[in-house]
Amino acid sequence: MVYPQPDTPDLSQIKSEAIRTIAEMAIADGNEAISLAEWSKALVAHMRDGLTDALKAKIAARWPALEYYSEDGSPHNEPDEGYIDGAFAISFPRPR
Repeated sequence: MVYPQPDTPDLSQIKSEAIRTIAEMAIADGNEAISLAEWSKALVAHMRDGLTDALKAKIAARWPALEYYSEDGSPHNEPDEGYIDGAFAISFPRPR
C-alpha cells in the first residue's frame, strides 16, 4: 500500500494481518498513522483521528474475536480505543 504522507510510519513492521489491515482501512478513509510505538505488551500504531462507527462495524464483522479496548485516559495519557492482536495493536484517540 502507498501511504499518503511521506513521513507515515512503515506499517509493514506490524505482523498482525488484522491490525495492519485496520490501519490501512483507516488510512483509505482519510485517517493517518502518526507513529509506531513500543508498548510493554505490543507495537502500537497510533492514528491521528478517532475510530469511526463505520470502521468499527467493518472490524466487528471481519474480525469478531479481535480484542477491543477502551481507556478513559489519565493525567498522563489521552483517552483512546483500539484493538490488540498478540504483540500488535492500533490506537485511535477519543475525546476527554
